[in-house]
Amino acid sequence: MKKNQLYKRNKRDRVFPLTSELIFRKWLYENISKFNNKPIPQSKGGFYFKGITKAITLHLDFRQPEAAMLRFDDIKTGKNYDYYAIQYIGNEKYNPDKGYYDADRTDNIYKYYNTYPELIITEVFEEIIKYCNENFKEENSLYLINYGGSTEGFIAPSDATKIKKISKLEQKNNPNTRYLQYKLFIQT
Repeated sequence: MKKNQLYKRNKRDRVFPLTSELIFRKWLYENISKFNNKPIPQSKGGFYFKGITKAITLHLDFRQPEAAMLRFDDIKTGKNYDYYAIQYIGNEKYNPDKGYYDADRTDNIYKYYNTYPELIITEVFEEIIKYCNENFKEENSLYLINYGGSTEGFIAPSDATKIKKISKLEQKNNPNTRYLQYKLFIQT
């Protein structure tokens, strides 16, 4: 029987605490059907999404604070433009009477969880599914902006005229500033 690719590990890459990574891999294996575009492991780390441009990859940081982020790259040059944090645990705390929670909330409204895995699954991992399913739509595109020194990436509607950032760039007429637009969906 062939081992599931989601559990494949390279001994050289053991830089993350094993517990968070194993929690994620088990969760992903059990919840992969909830993704409209399935995450597929890359050989160099991270995940790309079936049917979505390879300019977008999912990366996780299993060190505290645990974080889930999308990496936006220019597929022609391979240059990284931006990371978008989907969700992260800013300050994990434990209250003996209530349980685990993320104390890094500006609204001071905390959700408490009986176990640490429940905290990271609900607060970080489930948000990956929500974000991807809400944003990976036919009517959206990936935008990469080079301001002539700094870069930015984001997903937005494919009609560039409706995006304020793009309109402002075109009005400034700065020759060093340019943007790229990629379709999210590719033929597979």
